[in-house]
Amino acid sequence: MAKYERHREFEVHLLSYDGAQHLRLHGWLKRNDVLIKSETIHKSDNSFGRFMIFINDVMLEKLKLENMERGLFCDIDVMNGESERWGLIRNIEKESEESKRENLIDKIQDFMFSFQIRDRNDVENFLKQANETSLTLFKQSKSFIDDYIQTKELTYKDKIKDIDLMIEAFVEEERYEDCALLVGIKEDIKEYYKLKKQL
Repeated sequence: MAKYERHREFEVHLLSYDGAQHLRLHGWLKRNDVLIKSETIHKSDNSFGRFMIFINDVMLEKLKLENMERGLFCDIDVMNGESERWGLIRNIEKESEESKRENLIDKIQDFMFSFQIRDRNDVENFLKQANETSLTLFKQSKSFIDDYIQTKELTYKDKIKDIDLMIEAFVEEERYEDCALLVGIKEDIKEYYKLKKQL
């Protein structure tokens, strides 16, 4: 009988310093089937966003090596217990108070979502929250749209599929203005790759 080697899983928090890095990291996590528990966008002076992921020790080492080559994140915290998790949150809030910024919760409340699978409804809720987060980022920043279109972390097919799924979800909710924005992004993606082929 073959033995299966089990790998220890860690809760890991990753910080990105701008939208382009955040997108590169998101693509890497997606391609490597890493479970993303939550994603936040907070745009402070020294960081752009945060991912909370669950990852085994082998993939964690792979992520660290990839980071040295491609700059996927600017800071990492590996949680070994509940006290470290609360310590991290307290430190974030303390830094926020010291710099007289808005409360951490208020800043990221609209962008934060958590993923805990219990049933089909949880998956649907996660997808809805992910769509809303992407749409909000597209609406807030033309540079984020440009980064999404030009990133090499997602293939052309992945980008078109993501946009099509978002359009389908928003059509069901009769949110036609949001669909129009997404159709425009889809056309920009096609145009970008068409011009790239010509070079």
